[in-house]
Amino acid sequence: MTSAQATRLGQRPGVLRRTAFIRLRSGVYVPASTELDDDAQLRTRAEALLAEYQGSWISHRTAARLSRAPLPRRLSRDSAIHLSVPAPQNRPRREGVVGHRAQIRGTDIVALGPLLLSSPARMWRELAHECSVEELTVLGDWLVRHPYPKWEGRNHPYSTVDSLRAQIVPGMRGASAAREALTLIRVGSDSPTETEFRLALLKDGLPEPQMQVSADPSTPCSPKGDLGYPKQKIVIQYEGATHFTPEQAQADQRRDNVFLAEGWVVLRLNRVDRREGFRTAVQQVRALLTHRS
Repeated sequence: MTSAQATRLGQRPGVLRRTAFIRLRSGVYVPASTELDDDAQLRTRAEALLAEYQGSWISHRTAARLSRAPLPRRLSRDSAIHLSVPAPQNRPRREGVVGHRAQIRGTDIVALGPLLLSSPARMWRELAHECSVEELTVLGDWLVRHPYPKWEGRNHPYSTVDSLRAQIVPGMRGASAAREALTLIRVGSDSPTETEFRLALLKDGLPEPQMQVSADPSTPCSPKGDLGYPKQKIVIQYEGATHFTPEQAQADQRRDNVFLAEGWVVLRLNRVDRREGFRTAVQQVRALLTHRS
């Protein structure tokens, strides 16, 4: 709770500063028996502030963090709460809070449990002025991708390309970057790293790869690759940390064998490729395209 809420409940102003409570931020406390990690602390602080500021909602970087959206590291480390209120209400001003005032539409705010957040599309707009075109494309791909209901518990994407486009209005900060990112956002990227690699290929002047390519399009259950060039039968798989368990490695091997049996070349990338900005991988794709065209 906040100190203001405690006062309204009849508590003396100093009660929250006693040993029975832990101070999370200026004016925000939880019982000392509460064990909270960083994410839980962020949610608790956000809930307390929403209760204190009438009509407010969590926005910008904080909305992205609470949504587990892919943020650049420099933004994800921000511990301040970004809190928005409707115009003409005054911006919140207190330690640990970045206040915003905005004109909004009914679809611009969504609920996440007890929290009110900027909608995914509005959050993308709010971050446009402090993200690069590539970073906005990564975020946009994540927002419009179709989920896997069995694993994610949802059936619909967080947003659509049309919804993102509708957020771009005259005079908005970051409009130029947002417009350029819109030309690059695609449905079908299953991870931010896949988007980063696709953009690396385009930046080097290579043709845009197809996403979620099937080893045999005539077979409904045929395995799919992350990226590829079906005409040249080149498929690219990015193997994140989860792919190195014995069970997943076996499944990946069987998947790749289907591609190989159909005459595909399989490139498998990992975090070392990402660390070097995909320079080697891009060169390998260029060589394969030249050889197979």
